[in-house]
Amino acid sequence: MDWPLSRAFKAGVIALGGTLALASCNMQAPNSGKGSASQIVIGTSNIAETLDPLQASDAHNDFNLAPMYDRLVNYDANGKLVPQLATSWKFDADATHLTLRLRDGAAFHSGNPFTARDVVYTLDRAKKIGSGVAAFLTNYVSAEAVDPDHVRITLKEHDLTFVGALSRFYIVDSRLVGKHEGADNGQGWLATHEAGSGPFAMAHYTANQEIQLKRSADYWAFDKGRPEAVVLRMQEDRSGSRDELLAGDIDLTVGLSGADVEQVRKNGHFKLMRLPVPRETYGWMNIKGGITADPRVREAVQLAYDYKGHLTSALGGQGQIADSLLPEGIACRVDAGKPKQDLGRAKTLIREAGVEGKTVTIAYQPTVDEFNVAGTILQDSLKKIGLKAELQAVTFPQYSARVSKQSTMPDIALAWDFASYPEAGPQLDREYNSAFAGSTNYTWYADRQVDRWLKEGNTAPTASKACAAFTKAQNKILADHALLYIAYPAITVLSDGRVRNIPFSPTQQDFNVGFLRMAR
Repeated sequence: MDWPLSRAFKAGVIALGGTLALASCNMQAPNSGKGSASQIVIGTSNIAETLDPLQASDAHNDFNLAPMYDRLVNYDANGKLVPQLATSWKFDADATHLTLRLRDGAAFHSGNPFTARDVVYTLDRAKKIGSGVAAFLTNYVSAEAVDPDHVRITLKEHDLTFVGALSRFYIVDSRLVGKHEGADNGQGWLATHEAGSGPFAMAHYTANQEIQLKRSADYWAFDKGRPEAVVLRMQEDRSGSRDELLAGDIDLTVGLSGADVEQVRKNGHFKLMRLPVPRETYGWMNIKGGITADPRVREAVQLAYDYKGHLTSALGGQGQIADSLLPEGIACRVDAGKPKQDLGRAKTLIREAGVEGKTVTIAYQPTVDEFNVAGTILQDSLKKIGLKAELQAVTFPQYSARVSKQSTMPDIALAWDFASYPEAGPQLDREYNSAFAGSTNYTWYADRQVDRWLKEGNTAPTASKACAAFTKAQNKILADHALLYIAYPAITVLSDGRVRNIPFSPTQQDFNVGFLRMAR
């Protein structure tokens, strides 16, 4: 669950301060102002809390980390698993051992060669610290370097999706981090330094303000089409990025409000790109207590909501109405059709349930524009079918505390959730498995048959058999009216036209800065 742009397994924050420079690579910091023919300055509200790649589970951090690091595998725009630092992979017969063949000739920005030792170190470090992306190591037991080019991973149980989970891990330079491990496994040092092998190396860092990146000439997938330098200018006030773009001080910005996008668009000198993101807006309903324990009420809430109003008002037209329990870009999604408002049917269900005039509590985070507007839309929609609505402004920590106990959970909570990687099973499991009620199962959904189907899918010998089980689970959850599946927000990127169209990345909540290419 993202509230606003942080994973359900978000870890503790390491405070940053001061201005720092990366000592390795002997690079001069590029100018932070606009001017270089092949430098792109990006205005972003993704303020990094830490540069430790272990905390890439937080999308704010991940946006800044992605161009500096490589993964073992990744997904293309069609959701297909593709090689990166691992060129091939193979499970044994019972899918409890996974062998990776590693890319030859890849190197870190320090100059250290990439080997199996770095993969083992990265995974073991994550398991030891146990936060951030370590949440994806549930089935991980150990890893061993068979030789410099091969790694063998041992899992607790059959898990064909584990190779996909590896897309969440940025591989670190074990030799470099080892020199700065200290008593905290390198967390303090990595908070302000990088140890990656990605297409860009960090040249200069001003905490909470700016990261200056330099294109790595030795990158294994070097492309001269990438900018020679990129500046990530962090601004909490998104309107500041709008003003800088209009003034010509930055080249590109992302995540502006609908009104700001329209203001820039009217200028006529800027390019607009709308990118799909693997994120979905939900209204989680408490199906075990309160007024929403009645499935008739849950169905009525679904039928009452003004989805078109959400698209135009809450999203400013930047996205589309959802048609599934799962975000875009995920294989094995059940297309449930775009929900439609039907106030007449909703009123009938409320009368049948005998709850006319009752109050529904709605939790939302007011700092998120979409939720702010959605809360008002939902309140107005429920009023039209004879229900009162009490809006409760909460922070993410407050909501996490409330959802941990069924008795304190609100009737409805507006939130985002994000597919960490485009596989149906892992997301369905954490959201609807009864074992996770009160943690990542935000509706307290519990159905023994769904639990069985999820287990069947997660242990299936083939992808097709897994999908068959996950399809059954999705259909049952839909029939139970467990939640409002509302919208797929889009990311709007505005630029001065100096970069090409940015491809969709199913593992990024905004876009991957490493994918930037200069326009010809």
